[in-house]
Amino acid sequence: VKRKSLGPGLSYAALLAGFLRSCPDLLPDCPLERLGSVFRGKRQKVELNKEDPTYTVRYLGNAVTLHAKGEGCTEEAVSKIWAKSDGGAGGAKMKLTLGPQGIRMTPCEKGTRRPGHAYLLHRITYCAADRRHPKIFAWVYRHQVKNKAVVLRCHAVLLPKADKARAMALLLYQTSSAAFSEFKRLKRQNDFRHVQQ
Repeated sequence: VKRKSLGPGLSYAALLAGFLRSCPDLLPDCPLERLGSVFRGKRQKVELNKEDPTYTVRYLGNAVTLHAKGEGCTEEAVSKIWAKSDGGAGGAKMKLTLGPQGIRMTPCEKGTRRPGHAYLLHRITYCAADRRHPKIFAWVYRHQVKNKAVVLRCHAVLLPKADKARAMALLLYQTSSAAFSEFKRLKRQNDFRHVQQ
């Protein structure tokens, strides 16, 4: 067994064994060989701050919808958006980022007057890759208007490939499921604390 070395004649196991021999009261029942094996593990790379996936899309627009969620709830609205956008030709080129907070869209062109948009995850009620137009990724968003009234709007973006639209829908679904599970866990924890008081 090749031991990791600190320098000529020194290994982690030897250094640790020497330290423990000089302080026998620290770990009297622990075999030194087993303890030394802790330092012989394989190194692995771990990405700590993973960047949120970003896609180049054409934002086709949005349309009011009456359906917040459910299979096929975006189809009618996407058909309206597709017709208004002249078959996808009239869309604005944007960078769309999917993250734990939701969807962020920023213009591709630098110096443009077109503003960016943020769609918060807890207000997105549904997302899917469209069945009739598989390159379209659509989501339903609860917009809050005056006097706390809510309007449901279906937003649609066009992607270069259908598999990217499906991947985006899956990723957003997984992100929202994970966020909801975390919310429920924190709620249970908070409720438990209130019961104890």
